[in-house]
Amino acid sequence: MLTLQTWIVHVLFIFFTTESVGELLEPCGYIKPESPVVQLGSNFTAVCVLKEKCMDYFHVNASYIFWKTNHLTVPKEQYTTINKTASSVTFTDTSSLNTQLTCNIRTFGQIDQNVYGIRIISGLPPEKPKNLSCIVNEGKKMMCQWDPGRETYLETNFTLKSEWATEKFADCKTKRDTPTSCTVDYSPVYFVNTEVWVEAENALGKVTSDHINFDPVDKVKPNPPHNLSVSNSEELSSILKLTWINSSIQDFIRLKYNIQYRTRDSSVWN
Repeated sequence: MLTLQTWIVHVLFIFFTTESVGELLEPCGYIKPESPVVQLGSNFTAVCVLKEKCMDYFHVNASYIFWKTNHLTVPKEQYTTINKTASSVTFTDTSSLNTQLTCNIRTFGQIDQNVYGIRIISGLPPEKPKNLSCIVNEGKKMMCQWDPGRETYLETNFTLKSEWATEKFADCKTKRDTPTSCTVDYSPVYFVNTEVWVEAENALGKVTSDHINFDPVDKVKPNPPHNLSVSNSEELSSILKLTWINSSIQDFIRLKYNIQYRTRDSSVWN
């Protein structure tokens, strides 16, 4: 006698087996679409198609199909029998982020069997990245950061793109733990304008930020002066003399230094 077995992998399958144990044949039906990603709050329709030999063996047709989400039966008002082999189910609000949807049939009037199953992933398309800005820390490569917008609930990839008028640079792809910034692989070239923008993409869409255009020399952040020392002036004892080692970029960028001081018992800098 033929029996039915249910196997769970990424989706749920139902197989027919013969009397020889372990011999697997094809599934009883399938669901379209196979691996849907849908926008939160949107309508979604799935179709379950039964195979002829399954229908003949169990004496069923598409009107015997019923649907479940996360093991709960979907109201029949959401079903549509398309023809004798196909039935659809429609959801008007996909508010659940991760839903297991199964197509089922009732065999011999009393035995409920799973035909096929899929997982519905819900989320949002990316928003346009905003507030893109870049900085070149002295002695390091250029780092850019931005506001990614709302949470998408999906894997969303951000790619920093940059180019000259005559040359495109390698893309800078963000890491999973730092989706709002990226450091380019190339050393910045000064006194040549660079155009920079960000692309955001997931299964529901792709958007591009506004482009910004600048000379990296205008984005340089110098290292702080170091080896600061204070001594009395040889000319006048009431004058303090300060010395320090300058940033190395002063050879091509004019730097301005602001000196602050306070008395020992004060918390206010002058």
